[in-house]
Amino acid sequence: MFALFMLVAGTHFAALLSPGPDFFLLIRTALTKGRRQAYGCACGIALANLLGMLLVLSVMALLPAEGSWLWRGLQVVGGLYFAWIGLQALASQRELVLPQGDQPKLGGVWKGMRQGLLASSLNPKLPLFYAGLFGVLRESAMPAWGLGLAMLWMTLVVLLWDLALVRLLDQAHWRGWLQRHVRWLDRGCGGLLLALGAWLLLGAV
Repeated sequence: MFALFMLVAGTHFAALLSPGPDFFLLIRTALTKGRRQAYGCACGIALANLLGMLLVLSVMALLPAEGSWLWRGLQVVGGLYFAWIGLQALASQRELVLPQGDQPKLGGVWKGMRQGLLASSLNPKLPLFYAGLFGVLRESAMPAWGLGLAMLWMTLVVLLWDLALVRLLDQAHWRGWLQRHVRWLDRGCGGLLLALGAWLLLGAV
């Protein structure tokens, strides 16, 4: 069970490293509104992730026990979804172009928090992503307290990573490293997502 948790946690962190909508929101906010508002934005994103996980766990608690046709059907859907986004990440050939903002302006923490919370909450991929992750953990018969710890762990990782990302944006050499290695980050994330998708599909058979 510990090895499976590490696979889920590694996939979650790899998804954070692979630049997505939240990543670019933080960049734009940091470069155009300043670090204070970007820190608030990071807190809002973490809160949206926590609320998304609470929603997923609440819905999962209402589902029939493992082995039912509904649960196996959801496993198949989740496995196919993970396999699809994993293949997309593996095939990605994108170049990361960081926006060149004006001189940072003084922004507010609370305004940034509202911005991050709203933007991340409206991302339809967020609940699907967490449904797949927690589906893998539930399939391994992880108890409720373990799922709760996983939720708190992933919320903390999102918060700390996004706060660190805002800080790292001030360093030109790190921005250059990210631009040079974005394809490898995509491929690492894609491989882990494929592994989790295969786990869900095999569990449904």
